[in-house]
Amino acid sequence: MGRFGKSIKLDSTITKYYFIIILYESIDKLFGTVYVAHMGIRGLTSFQIGQVLAIASIALSVLDFPTGNIADKYGRKRSLVLGFFIWSIGLLVFFQANNLFTFILSILFWAAGVALISGTPGAWFVDEITKEGRAHLKAKVFPNANAISLIFGAIVALLSSVLAIGRPDFPLLVAGIMALGTSIILIFILNENYGDRAISFRKALVRNTIDIFKSTTMRLILIYSMTGIIAFQTFVMIWQLYMVKELKLPTAYLGFTMAIFLVILAVGNSLAGILLKSFEGVKVSIIGQSLIAIGSITIASHASIVAFYLGASLIELGLGIDKSASSVWVHDLIPSERRASYISAISAAGSLFGFTIPLVSGYIADQIGFRYNWLLAFIGSIITITLLIKIGTKIRTVREVIENVEESN
Repeated sequence: MGRFGKSIKLDSTITKYYFIIILYESIDKLFGTVYVAHMGIRGLTSFQIGQVLAIASIALSVLDFPTGNIADKYGRKRSLVLGFFIWSIGLLVFFQANNLFTFILSILFWAAGVALISGTPGAWFVDEITKEGRAHLKAKVFPNANAISLIFGAIVALLSSVLAIGRPDFPLLVAGIMALGTSIILIFILNENYGDRAISFRKALVRNTIDIFKSTTMRLILIYSMTGIIAFQTFVMIWQLYMVKELKLPTAYLGFTMAIFLVILAVGNSLAGILLKSFEGVKVSIIGQSLIAIGSITIASHASIVAFYLGASLIELGLGIDKSASSVWVHDLIPSERRASYISAISAAGSLFGFTIPLVSGYIADQIGFRYNWLLAFIGSIITITLLIKIGTKIRTVREVIENVEESN
């Protein structure tokens, strides 16, 4: 099992978490490999595709925070089961959609399902292993779970290329069926756990909102989630269109390219686990964002297949490093009884700001040119690096104050 297998026994709790993440990633990549191209094939323009993605971001921003509070109040298992079920409806409607209205309807179901799932697997897992007295394992499990799930995602992306031969929308049907199956399986294999159940849902929502905005550190993290999504959303919106329209590559290359990206993303997640042993989590996130900046400017500098694959690989590597690192250091700053609520709030902030990025990216692609999309991604990563430096300074200051108090006592 290798070094990781020797240090962590794959018991029931860890295995269940791996199962959830692997299935989520596989379904997401079946959808993600073809969904933009699918909308284009069904007749939507780049700007209309941007509208659909913008509506998805708005819906996520509206639903994410309340659904996190629902998971804490009524149970993380219930939230996951219902989330995968609603997600499956959205995927199956998206599979059948052939006009802007139907795509918008399907993406609303998609957003509701994803919002219920968002942050909940991590909250469920951290509190389960904390009850078992093994909270320290999250620093190893999160990066490795992400890496393993991405390897599965790469395999699924390759499979989707085969499935898409002659029927480009077929991966969407498979994704919908898998989401429905996952919902049913989770009913039987998960233990239920909760956050703070004593307070009413409405009071919890108000209290958590006030407490989040009162905390300087949490405010900075919310802004980080917003700026960090600029490069990510731009990349997600543009790379398929860039390959097909700018580089004139056939759509059959999309699945193969997605598989390459996912392997690199998995390497980034694994590399984050190694870097976290030597560096603070925020510094590892800065390394990730720096790679994103370098990759974005590489693609912007030259419109060629080589520049695209090199730059995109650096972006994916950086995204993997930042995602895994932040999943560790952000959890360290969140109280257990509000874990799903706070994680959902962070995700909601990113979605709220992120709805503008597909619209801007689609407009830029149609009116100015793809090169400026990559410049937008570069600017976003530079802003995020600046913010991460500020977050790191704030965390170290708080830590030093606590240490000084402890020493004085």
